[in-house]
Amino acid sequence: MPKLKVSLLLFGILGWLLSSPTYCIELKYSPISLDQYLEIVRQSNSYNNGASLDVQTAMANKEAQSLYQFSPSVSYARGAYQNQTPYAPYNTPQSSTYGLSFTIEGWGKRSAREKLAQAETEASTVQLEKTRTTIELNALNTYIDTLRLAQMLKSYNEALRKLKSLQAGAKTVDAERFLNFYKISTEKDLSFAALNLLNYSGDSLQDLPYPKGNLNFPAQEYDAEELIVRAQSQRMEVLSLQSSIDVADKNISLKMQNRNVNVFPYISQTRTPQYQYSNGVSYTLPASPVGPSQTLTSPGTTYTAQNSISAGITIPIPINNYFQSADIVSAANQKLQYEMRLRDLKVQIRVQVLQALMQYSAAKDILSTAQGVYEATTKNPNKNPVLATMDSRDKEGALLDAKTNHLKALINLWRQSGNYAVPAL
Repeated sequence: MPKLKVSLLLFGILGWLLSSPTYCIELKYSPISLDQYLEIVRQSNSYNNGASLDVQTAMANKEAQSLYQFSPSVSYARGAYQNQTPYAPYNTPQSSTYGLSFTIEGWGKRSAREKLAQAETEASTVQLEKTRTTIELNALNTYIDTLRLAQMLKSYNEALRKLKSLQAGAKTVDAERFLNFYKISTEKDLSFAALNLLNYSGDSLQDLPYPKGNLNFPAQEYDAEELIVRAQSQRMEVLSLQSSIDVADKNISLKMQNRNVNVFPYISQTRTPQYQYSNGVSYTLPASPVGPSQTLTSPGTTYTAQNSISAGITIPIPINNYFQSADIVSAANQKLQYEMRLRDLKVQIRVQVLQALMQYSAAKDILSTAQGVYEATTKNPNKNPVLATMDSRDKEGALLDAKTNHLKALINLWRQSGNYAVPAL
């Protein structure tokens, strides 16, 4: 009797926990296919959009770097004008001087700068694709996990439906209690996993995504060497390092071309208006029979308007340009670092592909075994219908796990070998 009371108490507590409110908000599901979900991720994920903005920035910078650095400037000067007392007899008007100066870039600078900007644009595009594939892989694996839980919940509901059609008994009640416990647990896990899907879709989805489809995907056969060759040429990590090497190479060329000096031509024009110059000299003529004495003042000289033009050029002496090479050494070492990393990466890729292929082979064998066990169970069920239903559901759950692991192992093998396709579910 005490054991019975304890058992009833435990079942009561368990029932209260399972029936108690778990969420403070109502969760609503909306079915969505894998293709629809991944398209939303591509369009709405902030990391993808941020990488896309980096590409636009690089493209704008390329346009700017492709321009000639003409750098024109104008100047204006007024004067000199002497009208103080000491110079009163020698007053001159103000002159106006207009000047124009500009820059002529050293040979090869603009072309090298444009090529570097183009390489940076291509590197940004590769980085965008790398970001997209990383986000897509995480979203894809989360979708598969959620789909597995949805399929598992469907399996529990189907088993409960079969038990409902059987005659009520102690074993039937125990089986239903057992299945309901794991069904409720799976429902909670499904809600949790569906919430994870919202982490990759930005603010585009208001309801919880409910995965559509199944986990069925046929087993594949691959040649290890073909996968390795493809991975070493098409993996995003390889393409990213190759683009970095290209940027470093173009940077070296720019450092070399920057040693060529710029020259600075200029031209100016000075305009002086007409003015009268008087030195203030007076002459006195003595009286004569013809007339009285007279005092005459010299009228000075009238200067016509002046217009003078001057031109010149400034050419720096590139002493410092050729007595140091720190910038070139730094750029060359940066390129060498990328090349060494690419060499090591290709070695690592070979190992990663072989390991992924081994994992996939193991997952494929487990799937084949689980499929065989499930088919044998359904073809030769237990004579007891309750045990047959429970056994079939148990084997179906193991098969769903095997399908999930097989699909994830396949996707991992594809990614490791540079194949970024999405399986049809």
